[in-house]
Amino acid sequence: MALRKLYIFVEGTDDALFFSKVFLHRFKKIYDDVEIIQYAQMKKSKVDLFILSINTLNFDYIMLADMDEVETVSEKKRIIKHKFELVDIEKILIVIKEIESWYLAGMTDEFARSLGLEPYAATNTVSKEDFNLYYIRTYRSRIDFMQEVLRHFSVEVACVKNRSFEYFYKKFFLNK
Repeated sequence: MALRKLYIFVEGTDDALFFSKVFLHRFKKIYDDVEIIQYAQMKKSKVDLFILSINTLNFDYIMLADMDEVETVSEKKRIIKHKFELVDIEKILIVIKEIESWYLAGMTDEFARSLGLEPYAATNTVSKEDFNLYYIRTYRSRIDFMQEVLRHFSVEVACVKNRSFEYFYKKFFLNK
């Protein structure tokens, strides 16, 4: 039987931390091996070679990108496809708005209140700047806050509070 391997291309360290804590163990139930690759600081040619070798070996991959200030998911996918010509547009998944919105999506209202924070009803419009203003009230360290959120992360709550998280979760983990 052939090795089932998945590469998850994420933009940076915050994304890598999130995926390693929330999704890695779930993907390991589906794949023999899973590797998270931070591509934002890599040269375009290196990413293209990575994708070429993954395709040649018939492995799976996902490329994630933050929506940022782009108007539509389709437009963001076109931007990524233009930058990395070998990427299959169907393998590109967009985080709305930024990965920080997914962190906050998984916070239960009770946990947010226990930190003295006002809970978010929805996080679809949360930016990195919003996130930074949010945690600074209770934590001095961004990474400490992120790790604490991930320790108490609720997938069920995240599916309710963020539509791109819900889409991602349903696409890869429901009915598998």
